Amino acid sequence: MKRRGALVIAGIIAIGAAINFLQSGLHRTAGPQWQQESMTYLPQGERIKPALLGFETTVAHYLWIRTIIYFGGHLMTDDKYPWLIDMLDIITRLCPWFFPAYEFAGIMVPDVCHNPEAARIILERGLTYLGAKKFNIAFTMGMVHYRYYDDRKTAAHYIARAAMAADAPREKLAPMANAFFTKAGSPAEGFRVLLFAYETSDNPDVRRHLAKKIEELRRDVQHGNGVN
Repeated sequence: MKRRGALVIAGIIAIGAAINFLQSGLHRTAGPQWQQESMTYLPQGERIKPALLGFETTVAHYLWIRTIIYFGGHLMTDDKYPWLIDMLDIITRLCPWFFPAYEFAGIMVPDVCHNPEAARIILERGLTYLGAKKFNIAFTMGMVHYRYYDDRKTAAHYIARAAMAADAPREKLAPMANAFFTKAGSPAEGFRVLLFAYETSDNPDVRRHLAKKIEELRRDVQHGNGVN
């Protein structure tokens, strides 16, 4: 018990020292605009991990709280977020399994920072670590490609991937992926997504819903309007 308490204290000291050291460096180099910020920014997360003594998740959670405070402060004042991307990037580097940061990055960064490419890069990290568990990450990636890159086919691929995640509402995502593929000129790929979702689902209600969609497509084929 004493050893555990000592480790916690040592971790807190290390975290505080790392934050103070890095923020002091930024104060010396970033200029007067940085001096006005009340948040803490940690550059190059991989380089400071050894100094955190295994408390990377704790630091990431702390920075997440500071990020929300930072965002709210600028939302109510100048509506400018010069450090938001960097903050989300370091959080997801320190704790790549922290889902809320990915969701926030995918939805907010393209709009408020006008930088869909930054959102895409952060979401790619999320797909690596959480893509098989959380459908929202691939789904959000699909929406980024659809809305900001006008790329329906790539969007369809990500929505199809979202439909395969463990927590996915397949009865909604598989038909959506099919619709995107169809509009992108690849109806056969869309049909395969529906069929795969049907064959791999264990939920009888989902299977019934997808079976209905598949049957509708097959009827369209018979009338010359469906899958090629």
